[in-house]
Amino acid sequence: MSITYIIWNVRPQLIDFGNFEIRYYSLLFALGFVAGYIILSRIFKNKGLQPEIIDKLTIYMVISTIIGARLGHCLFYEFDYYSQHILEIFLPWQGTPGKDFRFTGFQGLASHGAAVGILAGIYLFARKTKMSYLWVMDMIVMVTALAGAMIRTGNLMNSEIYGKPTNSNYGFVFTRDLTDLLTDQYDDRIRHISYSKIKNVENKGGYVPVEMNITFARNVNDEQIVKQLGDYVLMDDLSRYNFDSNVKAPENDSINYKFERDIRGFHFTATILGMPRFPSQIYEASCYLLIFFLLLFVYYKYNERLREGFLFGLFLTLVFLSRFLIEFIKENQESFEDSLTLNMGQILSIPFVLIGIGFIIWRWPEKKTA
Repeated sequence: MSITYIIWNVRPQLIDFGNFEIRYYSLLFALGFVAGYIILSRIFKNKGLQPEIIDKLTIYMVISTIIGARLGHCLFYEFDYYSQHILEIFLPWQGTPGKDFRFTGFQGLASHGAAVGILAGIYLFARKTKMSYLWVMDMIVMVTALAGAMIRTGNLMNSEIYGKPTNSNYGFVFTRDLTDLLTDQYDDRIRHISYSKIKNVENKGGYVPVEMNITFARNVNDEQIVKQLGDYVLMDDLSRYNFDSNVKAPENDSINYKFERDIRGFHFTATILGMPRFPSQIYEASCYLLIFFLLLFVYYKYNERLREGFLFGLFLTLVFLSRFLIEFIKENQESFEDSLTLNMGQILSIPFVLIGIGFIIWRWPEKKTA
C-alpha cells in the first residue's frame, strides 16, 4: 500500500529574533490587503473614482477587519480567558516589558467577527463618502475572498485549525508542536529535528509510524545524553503532553531508536506515531480562491446586468456555506464545542448563509435587454 500522508513540520516564523518574530501568517494577512488594494484600485480607476477614495477605503477595511476579527475570537471562542486579560485583546504581545514580554501578534482572529467588522466599517465609509453601501460591499467581498484564502494558508503555516483524523494513510501529520517543545527545552543540545515517512505501513488506530531524526549540537560529546533522550526524555514528553493527539509514543511503552556519530556530531533516529488529519486549511483556502475567481468572473461578465448587492449575497452564501460544510471535518477550536451538535463556526455561519440567499433573491440580475 502506498504512503500518501505528508509530514508537516514547517516553522511558522519567517523571521525570528527571540522576543520579536514575523510569521508567515502575519505576512499573508498583510498580503491579502495589498492584493485587494491593487485589484480595487484598477476597478475604481475604471469607474473614474479618485485614488484618494481607495486609500481611505483601505484604512477603513484594515481597521474594521482587525478589530472585528479580534473581538470575534475573544468573545466567541476564548471569552473565559480574555475576560480576565482584557488588555491582551488589544495588544499584540503578552507579558510585561522587561520581564516576561513576548511579541506574539494578533494570533487569535475569527472570520465571523471579521465579517461583522467589515459590514460596520464599510457602512461608516459609505456614509462618510456618500457612496452606495451595497456597491462598495460588492467590490469589497471580491478581494475579501482572496484575503480569506491567504489567511487560511497562513493557518496551515502555523499548523493550526486542522482537520479531524482521516483514519487512513491519507492526510497531514502535524509534528510542529513536538519539534518546538524539544528545541525549546534542549536548545543548547539539539540543532535540528526532521521527520520522514516509513514505507509499506498501514494506519492502525488512527496512527501511522513516523521516523524522527534529531541532529545534536557539536558540543554534545557524551553518548549518554543521546541515550537518555531515547530511553526516558522522548517517551516522557510524548506521554506528558497531549500535542492534540497529533503525535504519540508507540503502544508498547518503549521507543525504538538508534544513533550514530560522525564528524558533525550525533545523529539520533526514533520511531514514533503520527496521526494523519484532513488538511482542512487547504480545502478552505481552495474554496475561497475559487470563490474569488467566480466573483471576479461574474463582475466582468455580467457587469451591465448586475444589481447592487448581488455579489455581496453570492459571497456570503458561498463562503459561509463552504465554511459550514468544511467544519464537519475540522477539529473544534475550543473544548466547549465538543458538547454542541454544531460547532461555533457552523452556528455563526448559518445567519450569514441565510442573509446571502436573501440578497441573491432580492438583487437577482436584471434580464438581458434585446
